[in-house]
Amino acid sequence: MKNECKIVRDVLPLYLEDMVSEETADFVKEHLVKCTECSAELDAMKADEKIDNAGIETNEQRKHDAKALITIKKRLRKRKWVAVAITAACLLAAVILLHLFPIYRIAQVGGTSYYSGSEIAKLAYIGSDSDRAEAQSILRQADAAFHDHKHTGAENEELYGVLSRYATDSDCYDDVAFVNHSLELWSAHLDDNEGYLWVYYSYEAIDYDGDTVSGSRKIPSLWKVEKDTAGVWNVVKIKEHP
Repeated sequence: MKNECKIVRDVLPLYLEDMVSEETADFVKEHLVKCTECSAELDAMKADEKIDNAGIETNEQRKHDAKALITIKKRLRKRKWVAVAITAACLLAAVILLHLFPIYRIAQVGGTSYYSGSEIAKLAYIGSDSDRAEAQSILRQADAAFHDHKHTGAENEELYGVLSRYATDSDCYDDVAFVNHSLELWSAHLDDNEGYLWVYYSYEAIDYDGDTVSGSRKIPSLWKVEKDTAGVWNVVKIKEHP
């Protein structure tokens, strides 16, 4: 009987996996009916197999959960970058719009209480690239007038015309050492022979003691310009809020 038990126990693993012949299976079944020890051994093997299978299932479940978590994280990360990209695009669009249409400057010139609606409209759009490029010759004339402090009022008027208001007359200020100024083009709208510029300037005339003897700060100004017979743009009228 003990030899028979030994044989049965040797084949029990194969029997459990249904990997024995039909004759061997019948032999094992008959033995298990009459041998409680071998039957108990088979039950123990089945219990161990359930534990192993449970462990495999648990590991597989963990792998599945981990993959699902990774997928979720990737989706969240993708959504985050999409949101960042959309936000950046919106901010860039807002910056471009504010650059091209700086309507916030309307408040800087005092609104429509002094300037007309058409004049304010010229401020709300900076103008085309070609108009702004053509306006540079007018700004160079103004730069020259701002820097000039060596000529009299009459001489400045002859040199710069309407822009002479920005020159420092030597017959009024004879001790000016130099002039600091800034001049920014806000907008340019030019037709064939006339147009308008909005500019923004500051300047100060400094004497030899380092003191400011004349100046203005952060002044918005509307210039009407015309082209002369030689094709040169000139400022013919200046409008500034009192």
